[in-house]
Amino acid sequence: MNNRRIVSCLIGLFFLVTMTGNAQTGTPALDWKGIEEAWNAYYASPSEANAEKMLTLLPGNTKITDIRDGFLVVNLIYDHLGILEGEIYAGKPNSIKLGFRLFTISYGTFEITLNKIIGNLIAFNPRLFLEELAAHRGLFLSLKPILTSFLKDTPDDPVAQELERRLRIKSLESITEKPLKSLRNECIKILKRM
Repeated sequence: MNNRRIVSCLIGLFFLVTMTGNAQTGTPALDWKGIEEAWNAYYASPSEANAEKMLTLLPGNTKITDIRDGFLVVNLIYDHLGILEGEIYAGKPNSIKLGFRLFTISYGTFEITLNKIIGNLIAFNPRLFLEELAAHRGLFLSLKPILTSFLKDTPDDPVAQELERRLRIKSLESITEKPLKSLRNECIKILKRM
């Protein structure tokens, strides 16, 4: 009987410690008004400085699970992603970081669009793609949605799909820096398996 009480107390303590730990490591509160203002400034004048302002307001590698308070802001950003897309393809480092950082507040169609934009970066600048992917790796349970995002663009064209797959593999293979090699190989492996 005493053993049962001890076990029950230990289980209770375990849950108490676990719940306390979760309360201390919850998702950070975001300044949605500040994010909206920073995005409007970026949208009006895309620049590395304005991208940096956005970066300071978004969480680093923490996926925000409750965006209710920022739903309108998230939709505002999504509606104008084309501005960011152009800056990403131009190779602007802070804009590329911002593209990855937006995964912290993206869901649904917004996330699918970011997958496409960031996935296309592989052909334009595979080094920056891998560097930022390494820095934000914790945001992605799987790399497949980013790496294979082109499949949704050409669902009825296997020739175009194969050309894009080969282009991405060849672009990734051009990166030989040791710190990026492991992640590069992981990406190539996923692309070769499809």
